[in-house]
Amino acid sequence: MSATNTSIDLAAGGIAGLVADAVTHPIDTVRTRLWSQDHPSTQGYKYRGLWHGLVDMMKKEGTASLFKGLGSVLLLTPVGHGLYFASYEWSKERLRDIKNPAWRPSEPVNHLCAGFFANGVGGLIWTPMDVVKQRQQAVVKDLYGPIEGLVSIWKSHGFFNGLQRGYWSGMATYGPFSAIYFMIYENFKSFCVKREIKVGSAPLAGSSSISSAEARLHTGHFVVGGFLAGTVAAIATAPIDLVKTRMQVFDGCGYDGMLSTTLKILREEGKGVFMRGLLARVIWIAPGCSLTIAVYEDVRKSLRSLVWDHDLEHGADEVSHGPPVLIRHRVSGALHPGFMKKPDEK
Repeated sequence: MSATNTSIDLAAGGIAGLVADAVTHPIDTVRTRLWSQDHPSTQGYKYRGLWHGLVDMMKKEGTASLFKGLGSVLLLTPVGHGLYFASYEWSKERLRDIKNPAWRPSEPVNHLCAGFFANGVGGLIWTPMDVVKQRQQAVVKDLYGPIEGLVSIWKSHGFFNGLQRGYWSGMATYGPFSAIYFMIYENFKSFCVKREIKVGSAPLAGSSSISSAEARLHTGHFVVGGFLAGTVAAIATAPIDLVKTRMQVFDGCGYDGMLSTTLKILREEGKGVFMRGLLARVIWIAPGCSLTIAVYEDVRKSLRSLVWDHDLEHGADEVSHGPPVLIRHRVSGALHPGFMKKPDEK
């Protein structure tokens, strides 16, 4: 993968994450409160579900309360999502480049591994963001701004026990989530290409080459694929996300590790609590995944198209920085129909 392609993935991922997280933040705020409301430090709110939580917060605290913690999202999510998508594309290509067929994973396993790795990288930024954001979301009174929150937690608890608190439980939650998500999403795209399935009004042109046809997938495919993959992954990983949220929000209240936190919740609240907020989680995650991946794919296409046009203007000597498909077409000199199509796949 060239440095140009990596930069494009970073930029597209950052833009996608910023748009999606900002749009879905109110749902995330209610989800956090649904999972935190039984603790005395939350000032006594009690919601029956997602809709009741939304209405109650707007009525008692104002609409602005739904955007508690948004500052930390605006500050850190572009970095986290940029690293997330760039590391996914990088690791996916590295696994494909393994020369020994015995060690080279199949495509589904490739996507599982790359998705898990990507979450490990993005989680280094998302974890401190979540620690500050969720503490702001869980309480009625205003605590601090994003910078002040980061500094305060750093000074009082340090880096690993403070800002990175819940990183490993986050990996246990969103590592499998990302792995499942990308495996389903990539397989959905391949399925649409092979079956020439149309989503929306734009046609999917048939092609004997999957990589060539994939370039013609459009926003509708990304939206549907992201929503489907996000829904399945969200349901599968909901229980561990509850454990992670409790650990991050209620520091020093007996939620000191994944196993002990799980046992404490089961003992005091019963197993039914693990299903609380599931609808809010799906409504928050599935549209967010759908929006994120659609923005990412479309921005990535647009940026690569700009690079392609720039390389055409400056001649073949500079095309080595552009998409690999274009390089193959130029080196071969074959003026086949695919030559004049702007490639966006590696």
